[in-house]
Amino acid sequence: MQSETESQPLAPDSRIESKPDAKAEQILAAAREIFLEIGYAAASMDLVAQRARVSKTTLYTRFPSKEELYTATIGAECDRRGMRFQPDEFDDLPLRDVLIQVGGRFAELIWSDAAIRVYRSVLGESLRMPEVARLYFQAGPEKGIATFTALFERLNQRGLIRTPDPAFAAMQFLSAMQGGPHCALVVGLCPEPSAEERAAFVAKAVDLFIQGVAPA
Repeated sequence: MQSETESQPLAPDSRIESKPDAKAEQILAAAREIFLEIGYAAASMDLVAQRARVSKTTLYTRFPSKEELYTATIGAECDRRGMRFQPDEFDDLPLRDVLIQVGGRFAELIWSDAAIRVYRSVLGESLRMPEVARLYFQAGPEKGIATFTALFERLNQRGLIRTPDPAFAAMQFLSAMQGGPHCALVVGLCPEPSAEERAAFVAKAVDLFIQGVAPA
């Protein structure tokens, strides 16, 4: 069993992206449910295999460890919300339209019930299991920051913004999208905003942000 697992490629994410894998998607769907229900620490690969109705060999061939399964699950959710884009995808759009699009995707992700529950779980588990915070950050926020940094570098090159530090501008933009009801959502003081409320907030935040980065 161990030698069979070790003989498999250890890069499930790239394989899933390059070629649809129904079993991998089945496993990720089950893992998503379990991580949301009981968190990272209590989840087990055995439980995921049972929930996904696959053999352990099938599970470990695609995801050799719980750590890789956890990061792949977070990555899949980011992919589903449109957060893995290329910076040149928006070359035919004006600045405001670009920021409205990507800001809306990011707000939809972080304001979603699933993202809020994962965030709470990570906060609760990270004190006794710092590894959980590291895995979460690498799979979600770190990749998100890199994606937005690349976009802001592209916008800077196109002359749509003017900033000596595109990475800092990208992080400030993401921080702006985390304003509004996000804090209240995290602590359970308000329901998830409607699509109309989210769009109105994103538009206001984008307009305010543009005032600080638009060329004179």
